[in-house]
Amino acid sequence: MDNKNEFNSFSLIGYIWKWRKLFLLVCGSAGLLAIFFSSGLFIRPQFTAQTVIYAPRTNAVSKIINGENIQNERLDIKAYAIEEETEQMMQLLNSREIKDVLIEKYGLVKYYGIKTNRKAWKAKLYKILDGVVNIKRTQFGAITISVNDWDPQQAATMANDIAAELDSLKNRIERERALAAYNLVETQIQEALEFRSQVTDSIRKLAEKGIFAYEYQAERFTQQYAIAIAQGNIAGVERLKKEMEKLANWGPVEFSLRQEQKELSEYVSFLKTKLLSAKADLKQLMPVKFVIEKAVAPDKKSYPKKIIIAILASIGTFFVMLITLLVIDRINNEIVVEPRPDNSEKKE
Repeated sequence: MDNKNEFNSFSLIGYIWKWRKLFLLVCGSAGLLAIFFSSGLFIRPQFTAQTVIYAPRTNAVSKIINGENIQNERLDIKAYAIEEETEQMMQLLNSREIKDVLIEKYGLVKYYGIKTNRKAWKAKLYKILDGVVNIKRTQFGAITISVNDWDPQQAATMANDIAAELDSLKNRIERERALAAYNLVETQIQEALEFRSQVTDSIRKLAEKGIFAYEYQAERFTQQYAIAIAQGNIAGVERLKKEMEKLANWGPVEFSLRQEQKELSEYVSFLKTKLLSAKADLKQLMPVKFVIEKAVAPDKKSYPKKIIIAILASIGTFFVMLITLLVIDRINNEIVVEPRPDNSEKKE
């Protein structure tokens, strides 16, 4: 290849140096224009407010009150959450219900200029909110709630409101579950009490027949029967024999009913304890998060970044200029002007 057409890094640097003044002029102008067009005259500045929270391991009031956390570290009220609880909390923070609360409270349909007579306007609104609100997990297991807005105070208020709505949403979900558990336990208690009442009525009827303590009566009747036989008391033997036959028929039933009555009483006591636990969970209004840092109104805009935009614009202009100049020079080098034929020899 001809040395004239060879191209390396040194020749590129020399080429750039040759056109240095033009590069400086154009790239500098591009940077200044980028700063100008990214000013508040053309782009409305945005501010970012952020709140940081941790998820607790648990907020089960009944278990905490009952001291179950002594044996189970997962029920420690002071313990921070592990990955599972944090992921669950992030799902709640990203839920449609919290977004709907923000839309209603701040009038975001009008605020973002959404036309409700347009097709899929709700999807557009939620898409804007997804871009405005950013919820992510940090490397230390915390959750950051960041909100971008034109108004710095509104950005901070919205970030704090999202964290506050988490309490309302999670407590409502858990209250619904606690209410279902409370009603279920209450129903079981009523059924157990009714069954125990039936057992008690059966025991009372057996007592009216003279069957009230199977084991004790069997022992006493046996003793009395032996004494009557030893004394030759025929009438007493016959009377005791009838009593013993009746006891043999109904005694085991009475004994079984007594055992069942005892078990039912223990079961009712157990259910009442569970009912108290369900009632505690039903009435709980505990915070479901640890707030590490509340959002405050930022005094520095987060967008646009004028310096970054200017640098990127200058770099982009530089490469576009370089490629353009190289292409122009390449085209000029490949255009060869053919010399005109000399017609003097033909005339001779």
